[in-house]
Amino acid sequence: MFNFLRVEARWLLAGFLLTLASSFGQTYFISLSNTDLMERFGLNHGGIGLVYALATTASAIILLEFGRIVDRVTTRTAAIITACGLAAACLLMAMVQAVWMLFFAFLALRLFGQGMMSQVAMTATGRWFEARRGRAISIVSLGYAAGIASTPALAVTVMAMFGYRQLWILAAAVMLLVAVPVLFVLLSHERVPSGVASTPDADMQSEKRSWRRAQVLRSPAFWILLAGVLCPSFMLTSLLFHQLHLMDVKHWDSANYAATFSVFALVQVASSLLCGGLIDRFSAHRLLPVYLVPMALALIGVSQVDGFWIVLPMMILIGITAGFDGAIAGALWPELFGPKFLGEIRALTFAIVVGASAVSPLVTGYLIDLGIGFPLQLLFMGAYTLAASALMLALQPQLSAIAIERVPVPHT
Repeated sequence: MFNFLRVEARWLLAGFLLTLASSFGQTYFISLSNTDLMERFGLNHGGIGLVYALATTASAIILLEFGRIVDRVTTRTAAIITACGLAAACLLMAMVQAVWMLFFAFLALRLFGQGMMSQVAMTATGRWFEARRGRAISIVSLGYAAGIASTPALAVTVMAMFGYRQLWILAAAVMLLVAVPVLFVLLSHERVPSGVASTPDADMQSEKRSWRRAQVLRSPAFWILLAGVLCPSFMLTSLLFHQLHLMDVKHWDSANYAATFSVFALVQVASSLLCGGLIDRFSAHRLLPVYLVPMALALIGVSQVDGFWIVLPMMILIGITAGFDGAIAGALWPELFGPKFLGEIRALTFAIVVGASAVSPLVTGYLIDLGIGFPLQLLFMGAYTLAASALMLALQPQLSAIAIERVPVPHT
């Protein structure tokens, strides 16, 4: 592992920084401004959820085509464009004066933050590595954990001292003055992939079959697969977007709650590293039936318990699923559908994931306004997640068949 880190440090660090920078476009960071925004513009939970959902959906639609840029330009070019776009989005968030401006701020943050930062990081890592793809992606995914461990507490401190507008100005400055120059240097030249995964027949001149987007869309297995893959995006986005409401309902102290995110992050780091090794040994698709179970247990537990003591087990359990999800999401698509058209495949899948995260706050926010308690909603989410795990187990034969598909390579 240490030799791997030393040899591949440049590209692993670049990927890590990209996933870390995605924090500014993640729900857990954006939602910290919700109370100020709701008071400023007279929005209720459903109202701000609607704006967020529409903006996130729009970003997902744009990502379908814009995300293909990683197939057409160098990784450095894609990374710099994305970093500058995210900086502009943060500035726009700081200057919001009306609900329509809030829509475009949310859209830009989701597109360049959650969307393109992850798209560039995971597509590049999936291409750069094959034999150790799981390990590389698990390391790059640690940026997500580092973000959720550090940025909420820092954001709360900055907002308490200066206000939410200054928070977003500071975020823009970090992107322009730190992220852009560092990424420019780290990605000064493209990594040439080295090492290949073993094949059933070492003498066979073949390579993993690469699917086009249209072929993926025609596959029934792909649509069944989404029933499980979308769970973390939908469930965790809902939980994080309405975290202030949940604290109010459960009468939890916000400072103590925020402190538990460090536990979440540590567990996410450990589970991500563990998952990377498991992917390289067993493959990503074989982990699908088990990685959702901890999150399901967390959702069910929080729905039934009001005591603050449940927060720590919840953070541990969702940290396990989040750590596995980051690694699996990066390795699963090249494993199943090949590396050649990975940009357009990831643009498709990530747009769908982002779409799920858009629907989540909208649906749950309106249900809250209708009087359907959020804890009750979490109970149903947990039950669905357990059912999705069972479905992923039943889908294993089809996924294994897709994963081993190979095509002949002309002799040279």
